[in-house]
Amino acid sequence: MVSRRLSRTIGAVLRVTDIAAAIAGWELSFFIRFYVMEDAQPGLFRAFLFYSFILAALLVWFSTHNHLYESSRYLAWHTEFLLVMKSQLQAVAAFVILLYFIQPHRLSRITIGIYVGIGIVIALISRGMIRGILKRARLHGRRNLRRVLVVGRGKALNDYVELVSKNPGIGLSFIGWAACGENGGIHGIPPANIEDIPLEGPDMPEAVIIGYDSKNHGDLDEILAVFNKTHIQTLIIPDIENAFIGYTIEDFHGLPMISVNASRIIPVQAFLKRIIDIVGSLIGLVITSPLFLIISILVKVTSKGPVFFGQERMTQDGDTFIMWKFRSMRTDAEDTGARWAAKNDDRRTPLGTFLRGSSLDEFPQFWNVLRGEMSLVGPRPERPVFIEEFKHQIPSYMLRHRMKSGITGWAQVNGWRGDTSLEKRIEFDLYYIRNWSLFLDFKILILTIIKGFVHENAY
Repeated sequence: MVSRRLSRTIGAVLRVTDIAAAIAGWELSFFIRFYVMEDAQPGLFRAFLFYSFILAALLVWFSTHNHLYESSRYLAWHTEFLLVMKSQLQAVAAFVILLYFIQPHRLSRITIGIYVGIGIVIALISRGMIRGILKRARLHGRRNLRRVLVVGRGKALNDYVELVSKNPGIGLSFIGWAACGENGGIHGIPPANIEDIPLEGPDMPEAVIIGYDSKNHGDLDEILAVFNKTHIQTLIIPDIENAFIGYTIEDFHGLPMISVNASRIIPVQAFLKRIIDIVGSLIGLVITSPLFLIISILVKVTSKGPVFFGQERMTQDGDTFIMWKFRSMRTDAEDTGARWAAKNDDRRTPLGTFLRGSSLDEFPQFWNVLRGEMSLVGPRPERPVFIEEFKHQIPSYMLRHRMKSGITGWAQVNGWRGDTSLEKRIEFDLYYIRNWSLFLDFKILILTIIKGFVHENAY
């Protein structure tokens, strides 16, 4: 088929691009190391040029193993970019081991270190450019479209169809929807019968997307029995009830297992997030240190009691810690028991009203972030006494503890703070966990600064 030949051509172009990018990145690293930093030894360029071909070959091998030369239209862009980074690091690791045994005296750790940064950047830029070219071709010329048959019904499948329909640059063309129930004609997709779908020849679908909810899951085996006898690519979208965060399919000694509502942050991402937290909290403590002194004096002279107020809160995996604030209420505020803060709360001190309304009372939490008890960005931590109540009211409440709590969060920058809808706050918290990325963290931090610390629901 034309689109399959085009896919093979695109795969070849990607291989050539990766080879060129690896060689260019390695030679640029060599130039920086031996011409910018110091003079190169005679004959060194020829040896390093030879090494670049070895590195390029290893990169293509690992990229092939990570399926980077196959159709990426079923992958999110960030998943593809993570696979590109993974392939680069695998290639560099294999290259270092190989070079160590062949010519250890020619192993330049500085050049390799420079290449890790440059090589990944060049690879991501080239991959992004090719993605952009393909997207424009699909949008304007309706080229490189893959014919897809949709089978089944359920919320997850409906969401998938809606997402693809809104993003034609993905390059999927729905030719029909079989066993669609009440979904016939949605998004312009014609209803279809599986018996009428050609399973061979130029008119057959190139892929089948199957999705059933738990009530109709028994139909799945019957559908798979039909397409298992063909060469058509088959993909299944599980529709799992109560999978609020999502799911991943794990392999346990050859047995597939679905992990539901687990944190998706891998160790490398967690490490980078922690580095940002350490740097950010140190900067925050330094910048706000004059305010610490001023607020501390004002708290002390305007009301009786300590400057700081520590309260038990719950964070990731149910761990508890003492979260610090500038004291903004009377020392006897909870003598009658725990109470949710409310607008015009009479327990606040005169200064406390200003501190809470401007969120200045939260600044000591930079110390919690530095200690690793909190993050700069994440769901706001709650008190265990309230959590015991909320988890019975909202089934998905405890899932917000799949990530470390933060000073600011997606719910807060969207106005869901203070005595507002708890259901909406949980909805936004779970969206953050489900769609987490370092980019989203930076976006939330920027929005926190732009929108300011004062909010009508901060009290």
